[in-house]
Amino acid sequence: MRLIRRLSVVVAVVLVASTLAPLPASAWTATVSSSGVPLPNGVYPGQAGYQSAGYYQYAPSIVQTSNTQRIIYYCANRVAYDRNAGNAVAATHDHVLFNVGTRQANGSYNWGPTQVALRPRLNPGDPNYHPATPGWAAYHICDPEVVAGRFTYTMPQTGQQTYTWAMFFTGADNDDGGADGRFNVVGVALATSPLGPWTIVGSPIIDITEPDYNPAGYGVGQPSVTSVDGQGNMLLFYSGLDCAALDTPDPSCNGLDRGTAVRTLNLSNANAPVLGARSFITTAGLTPEPFLPNSGRFLHNASWTYDASRDVFFVSRDTGALDGNEVQANIEVDRIPGVHVWTGGGTWTVIGQITSAQTGYRWNHNSGLVRDAYGGLAYQRPGDYSGVDVYFATEPGTGSTPPPWDGYFSYRMQHCTSPL
Repeated sequence: MRLIRRLSVVVAVVLVASTLAPLPASAWTATVSSSGVPLPNGVYPGQAGYQSAGYYQYAPSIVQTSNTQRIIYYCANRVAYDRNAGNAVAATHDHVLFNVGTRQANGSYNWGPTQVALRPRLNPGDPNYHPATPGWAAYHICDPEVVAGRFTYTMPQTGQQTYTWAMFFTGADNDDGGADGRFNVVGVALATSPLGPWTIVGSPIIDITEPDYNPAGYGVGQPSVTSVDGQGNMLLFYSGLDCAALDTPDPSCNGLDRGTAVRTLNLSNANAPVLGARSFITTAGLTPEPFLPNSGRFLHNASWTYDASRDVFFVSRDTGALDGNEVQANIEVDRIPGVHVWTGGGTWTVIGQITSAQTGYRWNHNSGLVRDAYGGLAYQRPGDYSGVDVYFATEPGTGSTPPPWDGYFSYRMQHCTSPL
């Protein structure tokens, strides 16, 4: 969800390891290409109508399931925008879609047909009304983050079921004008296969009970998750608190605590999730944001992954110019020692950025790192820590109608790799 608007190892054990492989300086050699992922109407990059189709795609989560297969989940609309019909509002409902990719001999991925993972509830009478989705996700479901584990969930209709996949997401209820005190919240859906079908847990994981929750602002969302034990224990990162309102940044806010919170989460029993104490991730060392007071730093909209070979966490995050747009100009890849995620403090190291110089697009935003099933770094395959693989959305910045309409519907996903 636009904010102006993620280990197949036991982390607790790995974090005490003393044999760490350092990263060489100046290792960033970013190579950018089209993602190859089709639009919801099945039109692939390079085909007629691809750029002008009234669809958007952004906020990807990518799971490398094997050496030759990956699944990309992302946010998209399913009703095409038609400028002449003036249906921008009706067309702007975020869904979670996905495609299965098969690795080709040249290293690229051939993406299969687009499928629907999650859909918003919408309203009775809407042709796409989906009553199985809870009301707190009536308008949008976005920002998917998929991780494997072991989770039980009990419903009156089916009794207790055991699931092996969890999809975290941002759910938004825009239609009631905040009457229930909520806007964006963090929810989770469960499945026995990464292909679904997905069952949405009835209550959000992070809701309006969160301290400092602001329904007039962003609320909470943009979840990213890494597994701690390959079962039900994980680290949950999310945005929207503290200095999170990009349109009205607070100059009195602590510049080291901007935007991303982290909690431990035990989802073994999804009927009664257990959240640990909340803390904020430091922003020290990140590239300053030009639009924030006193050259502040802002960590939000970040995809997280863990590198067991070096005991570090990597993020890809939005940064750079804003200029009144809803998204930012650059994607930045950063790393921090794992111990600081658990204990706080520390300093980020900037690995590199994806900018218009590489992509040819004015805006580059809403990224996702390729990860293994448990949230570990997966460059070419699970367990490959030799580089980073990032998918992200672009926008040309040439729309001729008032924002956000041209901007939203020109979001197209790109792909960037770099060895480390």
